[in-house]
Amino acid sequence: MPGHPAGTGSRPGGAAGSLLRAARASAPALASAVCGLCLYASFAPLRWWFLAPVGVAVLVAALRGRRPRAAFGTGFLAGLAFFGLLVDWASESTGTWVARAGLGAVLALYTAAMALVWRGLLEPFGDRPLLLAPALATVWVAVEQLRGAWPLGGMPWGTLAFGQVDGPLLRLAPYGSSQAVGFAVVAAGVLLEAAVRVARRGGKASAIGASACCLAAAGLVFGPLFLPLPPVSAGTGTVAVGFVQGRIPAKSEVSGRLRALTVTENLAAATRRLEGRGADLVLWPESASDLDAHTDPDAGAVVEEASRRLGVPLLLGTQRYPGDYRYNDYIAWLPDRGPSGRYTKQHPVPFGEYMPARGFFRLFTSAVDQIYLDMRAGSGPALLDVNADGRRLRVAVPICFEIGYEGIVNEAVRKGAQFIAVPTNNASFGHSAESRQQFDMTRFLSAETGRTAIQVSTVGVSGVAEPDGRVHHMTEPWRPEARLARVALRSGTTPATRVHGYATAAFYLAGAALGGLALAQGLNRPGGNGKRREKGGR
Repeated sequence: MPGHPAGTGSRPGGAAGSLLRAARASAPALASAVCGLCLYASFAPLRWWFLAPVGVAVLVAALRGRRPRAAFGTGFLAGLAFFGLLVDWASESTGTWVARAGLGAVLALYTAAMALVWRGLLEPFGDRPLLLAPALATVWVAVEQLRGAWPLGGMPWGTLAFGQVDGPLLRLAPYGSSQAVGFAVVAAGVLLEAAVRVARRGGKASAIGASACCLAAAGLVFGPLFLPLPPVSAGTGTVAVGFVQGRIPAKSEVSGRLRALTVTENLAAATRRLEGRGADLVLWPESASDLDAHTDPDAGAVVEEASRRLGVPLLLGTQRYPGDYRYNDYIAWLPDRGPSGRYTKQHPVPFGEYMPARGFFRLFTSAVDQIYLDMRAGSGPALLDVNADGRRLRVAVPICFEIGYEGIVNEAVRKGAQFIAVPTNNASFGHSAESRQQFDMTRFLSAETGRTAIQVSTVGVSGVAEPDGRVHHMTEPWRPEARLARVALRSGTTPATRVHGYATAAFYLAGAALGGLALAQGLNRPGGNGKRREKGGR
């Protein structure tokens, strides 16, 4: 232009181009963050269940056209945003951000590996949503299963289905457990992404295709509302169950042995609210007595007095110390007779109840030594047999995090459990959402197994979940409470309880086959839009 130095006219365009290139470069990372935020928001404390398919749709869109390394990074960032937010309680319990960051990063690796497989499947199935949706959903479920089983027994926290307890997909739980629910969420998300992508092409045919994808996604999410509850027998009567949460003294108030005894005494004090109210048995939480109530005379005396005053069996969590290790037990205590049954936790939590590779992890943080005595695993099903009100009751008693391992609960139900008690100790997790997230697992397993489930916590949340999704007798956290609920004793099993193990194997096999197909596409090829691009892939 006349009057301007050569080249100045191109500067605004150059700046705009740089901004556009920067926006394009950051778009995958932004999409990963949005995906993680949506998945996190579907869980407690928000429970915006409808955002889970949206998060899946965003991740699928972000993976289209990505090279393998970029796809892995996109999946990792999405998982890091999701799990990093979800497991905030890890830093609460340890007092260091390292625990939260480390756990979040390890769990995010599974999402990264899954994204890599998804990227490979987008090439052959990218323009065929009716094939792509079940393929990606199958891989998601298979990876989720693997994360919940390996290594060190796995970590099921963040299983997609556990965030759907307030949504219509809960009705699918008794038919296909978390696998069917997670499959439906992911497939719906893939279909939503396909609807948006097809609609952007314009034209009547695209509008019809996009509408069909939306209708299919809506059918997956809302269709289960029309499913009847499976016929699980409720003909064995009811039982009046009391459950108690006490008060945990601050460490500044009292410590050591006296603190453990004070916890038990506080529970006994709160239990007096149930006297004379007709309870058939009473539940105390995990770690109701961190002193061994069998051998410690003071702890045993408190438990015995509470049981005698009630006149009914008392189920409580206690610790056992046979050597330089410990066991986490849930026992039945009968008035004037003492302990009469015991279940020992079969799935201690690594880094929470025992410390693997202690010397190695001590290089990063001294918090590992907060676990001064490692817990060992017990064996046998999570069951207690109790004689109450002249009847023999069989109670499933998964302890704390064990409620997230569906196989443990399903085994107990198949072996005759009539209802589920979930004793837990959430005191270490402060005011985080950990207890509410765990209660949602309890709610899900209640629906899956067709059994009433009672979560009883040291500090809350405690409450009763029914198989039809109803919740009642909820307690306020960090406040002594004693509640009495009439619980139906059920027999029979749901389809999910019967086939869960077979479905797990089927998803592993199908996931492995789809992973092989993704590998066969060639991890060095850019893909994801249904066409191979010779160059320029990101």
